[in-house]
Amino acid sequence: MNDVDISVMIGGPQGGGIESSGQMLVRTFMIKGYDVFGIREYHSNIMGAHSYYNVRIKKTRPRSVRLPVDGLIALDAETIFTHYNEVSPNSFIIYDIDVLNTNMDKIAPMEPEVKERIGNELKKLGVEPIVSEVIKYLSNNGIKTVGLPLKNLLKTTAEKLKTNVVSVAKTVNTMSIAASVALLGVDVETIEKSINYYFYGRKAIIDSNVMAARIAYDFVKDNFGIGKPIDDGPNKNRTRMVATGNDIVAMGKLAGGLTLETYYPITPSQDEAFYLGEHRHFKLDDWAAKELGVDKLGVLVFQAEDELAALNMAIGGALAGARTATTTSGPGLSLMNEAISFAVMAEVPVVITVWMRAGPSTGEATRQGQQDLLHSVFAGHGDTPKIVIASGDHIEAYYDAMKALNWAEKYQTPVIHLVDKYIASSMMSFDREDVDPQLVPIDRGKFNNNQGEDYKRYEITDDYVSPRSPLGKRLMWVSSLTHNEYGIVTEDPITREKMLLKIAKKIENANKEIPINDKVSLYGDQDAKITIVTWGSAKGPILDAMELLKKEGINTRLLQIRMMSPFPSEYVSNILNTSELVIDVEANALSQLAMLIRMNTGYEIKKRIIKLTGRSIMEHELYRALKSVIQNKQDLVVISDGA
Repeated sequence: MNDVDISVMIGGPQGGGIESSGQMLVRTFMIKGYDVFGIREYHSNIMGAHSYYNVRIKKTRPRSVRLPVDGLIALDAETIFTHYNEVSPNSFIIYDIDVLNTNMDKIAPMEPEVKERIGNELKKLGVEPIVSEVIKYLSNNGIKTVGLPLKNLLKTTAEKLKTNVVSVAKTVNTMSIAASVALLGVDVETIEKSINYYFYGRKAIIDSNVMAARIAYDFVKDNFGIGKPIDDGPNKNRTRMVATGNDIVAMGKLAGGLTLETYYPITPSQDEAFYLGEHRHFKLDDWAAKELGVDKLGVLVFQAEDELAALNMAIGGALAGARTATTTSGPGLSLMNEAISFAVMAEVPVVITVWMRAGPSTGEATRQGQQDLLHSVFAGHGDTPKIVIASGDHIEAYYDAMKALNWAEKYQTPVIHLVDKYIASSMMSFDREDVDPQLVPIDRGKFNNNQGEDYKRYEITDDYVSPRSPLGKRLMWVSSLTHNEYGIVTEDPITREKMLLKIAKKIENANKEIPINDKVSLYGDQDAKITIVTWGSAKGPILDAMELLKKEGINTRLLQIRMMSPFPSEYVSNILNTSELVIDVEANALSQLAMLIRMNTGYEIKKRIIKLTGRSIMEHELYRALKSVIQNKQDLVVISDGA
């Protein structure tokens, strides 16, 4: 395979090892020298309901997933019914022969609406809703159907290891992964290395999984044949990294000098806090050590009783001199509104990382959405100017996490960092050089422990940012009420006017001082007359779709807005007003970015593509939607692929 572009889906019950299976497959192809991108879709219940992992493998870095897939690994019967129509011709499906007699109506966790929809589809195809009939249908349509006798393979594994079947029962997922690797033309030694990496330090688990992988690999080789050997990728033998979005934001905060993170567990934000809790001690580089006066730092990760308490604790830490952040999702952000207003009024530097998910309300707690943009920009009652940024991928999220900490302290304001479930749940491979903490030096702003006796905490300066000192170092007043330069409460109208203008003008200064490259990115043909506008994680699938359009002679450019407040109005206006066709792409019903653009520039975007299913935006559906808008001049296209 010279032009490698492989997509594999692993499906099974929630809590059935889908995550570990996906990560094992990701590592296998990274060892082989390829770039990978994988994303997990999972149900909001803890155990039993359907979950799946979509992995894409390329020589160059993939930025999204696509359908149909080249291989489907079905760890249960539900996966076969749910995804039978998402496999491409000449692909394969791997399944356990023990599920062949399963009737779809007997699958308890499967939602009634899903059963009804799939049942109607199968009826139109003349296929009974029984696994064996679906497998027969797929086989007749050119798909390689590989049934694994998992009970027998487990028995053989146990005999080889001289143990019982129960002790090796959890290796069934590894067997399925090994079978897929064989069909894709990867040698068994590579999957063995992946197992060693994934279960590093746990010899008994490694030994049982390696044995299971060999037995499954040999079974496929003897009964179905292995795929055409795949060449090593361009990154073979290079030291590389793979991380989820949750993990890489945590890494960025660590590199940015974070000392306190508070949280209340809410999906999908809590995994970031968990990662920080596991890696909270770290060694500083020479420059940071000199700046901070210590060689090591430790991050205190604290679980609060609710989201409002979490932000208030972070505010308290910041007032005491700590570099603080909190992490949450949409419902948690709602509860934080009162504290956000306080942080704006009291000019407290704190970062609020918001992992967006499908709302409104509890919505779909584990699904994708981009519905909290306007909520974030206008969060807090009263006039609450603040900085709001949105990351489009893992690498951006790493650096944005560091910059957010700097901006919070430099401008003494809350900074809301918008990421989403797509980034949180996806894994991406990258070079170690892609995440260099020295590119964003720590900047604590006007942080001064040596103020005189007459200390004005809210002194009106030329840049509207006051010298900041931690509580306990100097006498000061901190209040949520209107106050004078000392922090003493007053209702004098002129003083109130000065203090509110002070808060607004420092954000205006931030807009002038923060580089345009941190606010907006322009990709593709710089002179193209077709401009696609987006924000957040829609960036990746759009860039992939643009490459497909370019092959057909359709040149486009992508305007990715990264800073929502203060908004880069002049730059955005210039780009949009030099375009003949502008298309907005978002994962929300209101096209909230388009609304924000109109508010800040007066430009109305009339062509829109939206996705509301709670599933990730994918390359293929976005390519079709963009082409439809460009050629047919449709005003609104709703995309909805993905189970």
